[in-house]
Amino acid sequence: MAERIADGYGSLGDFEDYHYTFVQDGKLTLVGQKYVAQPTHNWGHRVAFAGTYVLTFDKDTNQWERHDVISELASAENVGESLFVRDGKLYLLTFDNFGSIGFQKLFRWENNSFKELNLTAPEAISMSESQRTDVLAASGLSSDGATILLQKDDNCDIQIFSLTVDGDSATIEKTSQIPLDSNPLRGSPVLAETVGDKVLISYGVHGCGFRWERTRLFIFDLKSGTASHVDFDSEGKTPRFCFSGPHCSYVNKDTKSWIVAVGSVQVGMSGSEFYGAVWALKGNVFDEDSKPTWVELPQTVEEGDHILDGFTLYTITKQDVTKVQLEEI
Repeated sequence: MAERIADGYGSLGDFEDYHYTFVQDGKLTLVGQKYVAQPTHNWGHRVAFAGTYVLTFDKDTNQWERHDVISELASAENVGESLFVRDGKLYLLTFDNFGSIGFQKLFRWENNSFKELNLTAPEAISMSESQRTDVLAASGLSSDGATILLQKDDNCDIQIFSLTVDGDSATIEKTSQIPLDSNPLRGSPVLAETVGDKVLISYGVHGCGFRWERTRLFIFDLKSGTASHVDFDSEGKTPRFCFSGPHCSYVNKDTKSWIVAVGSVQVGMSGSEFYGAVWALKGNVFDEDSKPTWVELPQTVEEGDHILDGFTLYTITKQDVTKVQLEEI
């Protein structure tokens, strides 16, 4: 049973339909996503860089604050973004969304605004003009203090970069790649977790739509620069998350089990409905010999925005903030 802890954010103004969700500076944080068209490619996406708001909820005082970002952080048509947290701070990275792999600008949320950092990054790599690309930032830091960035290229190789920050300067460097011959399903990363020198990379596959792979993942070793493709038991019960998979992810740093929560399941040919389940891939997911298995946890949650803060799962709506405590599997 979820515990109601506070009112939601509904009294703070008008809102977008979708949010990014994080814990940063110890606060639950929602970032509004505004729809922006990309007419060159008959495309559109929901982004924060076009001007947005940031909602923060203080877990100690149960108080909400709203901070509006009036100015655009980027204005070119075909720009993508990746938002992530490192060292407790929220970052926003912009990149080329079509036709090349290229990093543009990096911002950090501080003093209730986005501050641009001095970014040094590799030169852009050309791709097919119509080829769309995304950047996924893995949660957690490597032993060298790097945020790991993942991006699939024209050849379906998964490019791996490291991002480090020193004060107001940041550097992105190419680390390695997972080549196509190690990625025969041409998977695209959708969730990633860094623990020490290993990165868990969960992926989805294009086929009849896009489907999250629930019984396969990569473990990438940052020291050796090699990837292991891990297949685990698919005969038992597995999560029903469809499309790009679960929305929340967390690795238990003690047991190395992987907890995932909330998402969607397919209804009919193209419809979907909310799926508020919580699952754990039990066992050391970074150890090829541990043979992890899926276990469904007893907690379920209702629709809303969701944040997994360790073993506490928050559900946030305009009306309520609730939480459930998960077992430390």
